[in-house]
Amino acid sequence: MAAKKNPTLVVSIRLDELALKAVDLLVEAGLESNRSRAASLFVQLGIQASEELLTKASELVNNVQQLRGELLSAVKMNNLEKVSDLLSRDASLVNMRSDKGETPLLVAIYLRANEMKALLLERGAQLDIYEASALGDSRRVQTLLQKSPELANAYNTDGFLALNLASHFGHEETVQLLLDSGVNVNGRTKDGNLDNMALHASVLGNYVHIAKLLLEYGADINGRCKGQLRADFTPLHVAAFFGRDAMIELFLQYGVDRTAVNADGDTAYALAQRKGFTSAAALLGS
Repeated sequence: MAAKKNPTLVVSIRLDELALKAVDLLVEAGLESNRSRAASLFVQLGIQASEELLTKASELVNNVQQLRGELLSAVKMNNLEKVSDLLSRDASLVNMRSDKGETPLLVAIYLRANEMKALLLERGAQLDIYEASALGDSRRVQTLLQKSPELANAYNTDGFLALNLASHFGHEETVQLLLDSGVNVNGRTKDGNLDNMALHASVLGNYVHIAKLLLEYGADINGRCKGQLRADFTPLHVAAFFGRDAMIELFLQYGVDRTAVNADGDTAYALAQRKGFTSAAALLGS
């Protein structure tokens, strides 16, 4: 005789304008995944009056936003004890996103805060393709690309691309994986400040082997930054600006245009001279 199935409990609640606003507050804040779950939460809390629903929703949202702000600030200050305490109070905070789309892990990666990264990963931080690329987690990148190949050329909320992040942080295996997946090697970020390409990013990170790999896959050696900072800088300009002699030598071997000028009319040689990088200037002036 087949066992009887337990009836599924369906929570039904009629929402007026105020109650609907309360429900939407929870969903928009990421406290619940949909209106049904948010309404169910209020039922569980025994709240029925619309005004009370809205008050409670605002209280919950304000509380979680405060905790999220505290967590991001603690990550930026590399305060391991504070971050650990906040995550002990609410473990779900580890995968929170700010209004700008920042996650605690991505902030820690940007700051190269290794102990903080380890703590967040230990506490269950989930990697999207951008975080995985910045960390050099090639297995995770491959898994995500197999499920959603379009991620290879997709932008995150900061306007960055997976290839640029992997290149900036010097993860050769991940860069190779992305290149082999058909990523646009000359894709330009949309962050507004740099709007650069992966080759520029490799120079910023000072990874000559990454720059060489990108060039082998057709990276534009004379490509330009288009953001507010370092406008019209080519990779050679970036190398000269930071005194990256090995980069300069690599670019010269690949036939870079050393006469190119940036938005201020400077050649790479002029930048190296102005910054006091005598060996870089000597390479560019020879």
